[in-house]
Amino acid sequence: MDVILLENIRNLGELGDLVSVKPGFGRNYLIPQKKAMFASEDAKEKVEQARLNLAQQEVERLEVAKARAELATRAVSITRLANAEGHLFGSVANVDIAEAMSNDEITIEKAEVYLVDGAFKEVGQYSAQIILHTEVRFDVTVDVVGEESDVEGLEVIDEDADAHHLKGFQLPSEAEVGELSDD
Repeated sequence: MDVILLENIRNLGELGDLVSVKPGFGRNYLIPQKKAMFASEDAKEKVEQARLNLAQQEVERLEVAKARAELATRAVSITRLANAEGHLFGSVANVDIAEAMSNDEITIEKAEVYLVDGAFKEVGQYSAQIILHTEVRFDVTVDVVGEESDVEGLEVIDEDADAHHLKGFQLPSEAEVGELSDD
């Protein structure tokens, strides 16, 4: 499938280029996202006429991305529940970083946060890359801080291997289990 690009796309082409892509990529991503249009004779003529306008829009997007990059913070701290070894209950993903970086002046979308090794699952200091535009990207230091969980109500009463009950909770007896299974 041939399409005409309406903006610069990394590893694909520049604004106004006629490129050949797989049909699904063109129909499901490029065209709905207004990143490309079907390559017909009319479209080629329209793109040539609008190329200067599209180039100007691209310059404006670049300027907006640069302004957003200047307003963005370069370090964030995120607190999550963790165990004593520093393993998080859950993880810190691009959504969490985007929320932590967003404020009244700037909004960072989750799609603009790139985590090289995926979500962070342990306490520590990590680096994430923010990609606001193909030409505007910067690194952010993410400090993941662990917070101990509050499990005071779950104290073990008996250390015996056969006693699997907690304070305020008891496993059913064998007789009770038998009654339940007969129904």
